[in-house]
Amino acid sequence: MEKVKLLVPASNISATQMLQHCLLLAEKQGLAIDHVQLGVSPTEYFMVQNGSSAYRYQTDCFVGSAQVVSSDTDWAFEYHSGSISLATTGSLQPNTVKLDVANEEYSLDVWRHPLSGEIRALSSHSNQSQVQFEPQRHFCWLLTLLALDFPIEDSLTLARALTNVSRETWPEDFSLFPIPVIEDPRLGIQVGWKVANKSVSFPTLTKQSLGLYPVVDDVTWIEKLLPLGIKTIQLRIKDTQQADLEQQVVRAIELGRQYKAQVYINDYWQLAIKHGAFGVHLGQEDIEESNLSQLSRANVSLGLSTHGYYELLRIVQIHPSYIALGHIFPTTTKQMPSKPQGLVRLALYQRLIDSIPYDASKGYPTVAIGGIDLTNAEQVWRCGVSSLAVVRAITLAGEPKQVIDSFAQLMTLAKQQGDTCVAG
Repeated sequence: MEKVKLLVPASNISATQMLQHCLLLAEKQGLAIDHVQLGVSPTEYFMVQNGSSAYRYQTDCFVGSAQVVSSDTDWAFEYHSGSISLATTGSLQPNTVKLDVANEEYSLDVWRHPLSGEIRALSSHSNQSQVQFEPQRHFCWLLTLLALDFPIEDSLTLARALTNVSRETWPEDFSLFPIPVIEDPRLGIQVGWKVANKSVSFPTLTKQSLGLYPVVDDVTWIEKLLPLGIKTIQLRIKDTQQADLEQQVVRAIELGRQYKAQVYINDYWQLAIKHGAFGVHLGQEDIEESNLSQLSRANVSLGLSTHGYYELLRIVQIHPSYIALGHIFPTTTKQMPSKPQGLVRLALYQRLIDSIPYDASKGYPTVAIGGIDLTNAEQVWRCGVSSLAVVRAITLAGEPKQVIDSFAQLMTLAKQQGDTCVAG
């Protein structure tokens, strides 16, 4: 793993001890910190150096800190923004985060996405925190998480949860986490996930109903696998111009009915509704392009992909049927917008999900996906997920039936022995 330098300005050297504490607590969760080296910044900025890349961060939360100037930094974290008008967020710079903005009984962390330009925000209830909010501690967690390669939205989400608990505690309960704002006209956030001020919702599933979950690119695979006992499968055709696309979708849905299986159609939600599919699976990039109200009215089971804390907490507000977590390991089957999550993060996501209300209980069904095969499946399964999604492990197998049986045996045995995630 490439060395990462986390550098502190000499004028704020007192932050080093707090950063060290953050790193050690992260290590207790299983996150690797050996590659992170604390040091003194040669500039007035806090810095994270990763190979040839150097990222500069500025904040106003330390005594003697200069006023933040976002044009000179990669990210400027402004804690003392006062009671700013939410209507002014339209002029927010792409690399500025306004933190702990008072808003009635809530506080908001507000920023502009550096790529899409959209305003994003996290909402925290005033009664949520078990401890008083400490800007310096929050900022040190932000730096630590950024140095550990969490993306900015996950760093902001997790840092807020970490400052809602005591210094020696890692947050796992849903009640401790901020909620991503998905509708707020004052902020210009309106992603279309609510209809007439009512949240959409989708059919619930039992965790036991998912099992091994092959993802295939041709209906012929569905014809082969359903007779072998597969009860959940996804048709993922990447070529939108494929001549027999609709025919494949129709045939997949028919096979699902024939074998009483849960057949999900990836992406093509309109065809899925048209032909009465059991379910639809959407990636994050596809959610806003779909029509969730139509899917909800059609009573279609909905699975959604997530790649971290922010996306996870965002999509539970629309009550999907299951949550896909990935990609866990490197994969070549799809161009991925994020880096592999790994087993430690998978286990942390799963613990959080287990505390989120779902139907009359807690814990959404979860599907782990990305590079999973018989060599690593047991470790993934022990993280407590409800299902393993596999692609090449099935489609490149000489004897798919033997592979399916091996997965079934592995999953049954691991459950009997208990769910203990092994980072390895």
